[in-house]
Amino acid sequence: MIDYLKGSLIAVNPGRAILEIGGIGISLEMPPAENGLHALIGQEVTLYTRLMIKEDELFIYGFRAAEERKLFNLILSVGGFGPRLALSLLSIFTVSQLYVAVLEENIAQLCRAHGVGRKAAQRLVLELKEKLPKVISTEELVAGSVSRAGSSVLNDITEALCALGYSPGEAAAAVSKVDEQNKQASREELLKLALKSMANS
Repeated sequence: MIDYLKGSLIAVNPGRAILEIGGIGISLEMPPAENGLHALIGQEVTLYTRLMIKEDELFIYGFRAAEERKLFNLILSVGGFGPRLALSLLSIFTVSQLYVAVLEENIAQLCRAHGVGRKAAQRLVLELKEKLPKVISTEELVAGSVSRAGSSVLNDITEALCALGYSPGEAAAAVSKVDEQNKQASREELLKLALKSMANS
């Protein structure tokens, strides 16, 4: 299996990116909403991949973060969900947003993804609600969320805490407090400090 590809980003189109590696242009299928990639054209980037074979064709799916790829693979384990629907979900949800929507059984939210109807959303919740907390860690929730350009670190940490069962108000207050006291902290450090703060409250 090809774990990741590192090369010069040559072109970005909706749902597709082209990396040049050793003089070879490699086309990768990607979530259509990876608009932040446009700013990286001409630069060296690393994309995490999943290779799939369909009939006689090879398809390489690319993701900005390993956590996105892990969620993509989890979605593919759900009956009736292929790469197209998985990419559709990842085009409008960050890792933590989809995590929260599944755990809260928010069918209406999941149906926002193109091609995902009510029955498919219910099946997604049924099959992933127990798996998600076991497969994706709190740190991965945050890392997968902030990989997208323009994503707010504080909002994503708050969403990750909500996914763990804290109320939105409690989570937002804890995140705001630790951010105010630790302006230079990384997102991982902020997450740990917020968890510690909430455990002691």
